Amino acid sequence: MPRKPRVSKEQFTKICERIADGEPLTRIADGQPGSEFPHWRTVLRHVQDSDEAHTEYRKARALQAEVLRDQILEIVERPLPDDPKLAMAEVNRRRLEADQKDKYVRQLAPLGIRNKAEDQANAGQVSGTITLKWDDGKPANKEKAK
Repeated sequence: MPRKPRVSKEQFTKICERIADGEPLTRIADGQPGSEFPHWRTVLRHVQDSDEAHTEYRKARALQAEVLRDQILEIVERPLPDDPKLAMAEVNRRRLEADQKDKYVRQLAPLGIRNKAEDQANAGQVSGTITLKWDDGKPANKEKAK
């Protein structure tokens, strides 16, 4: 008799949609009594056990990375306070927050929104052949040696 899935397809779809909207899994599936979702550990076990769930989860995380990129832009573009000391403190706080989110984005989707290696393979790269030759120390042309 097949085992009942840990997370229903409908629940998992809703979880992935909320992840793609930028919410953390631990907040979505906190395991509180009366919650519509199972605990986040159960969700992660489901992702480990099912190839289909893993694919959908990776897609949701790649979309979450795009949302985080937009949040980084919002952080950077917000106006600063008029007081120079407060402005400097706010710049440092924003830099820390933006750097942390940027690092997380690079971990979530190192290959971009489609999360495919071939998208990055051709980005800014030129293919071709380079040939290096060493001469034996003798001048190639006697006229140049004079």
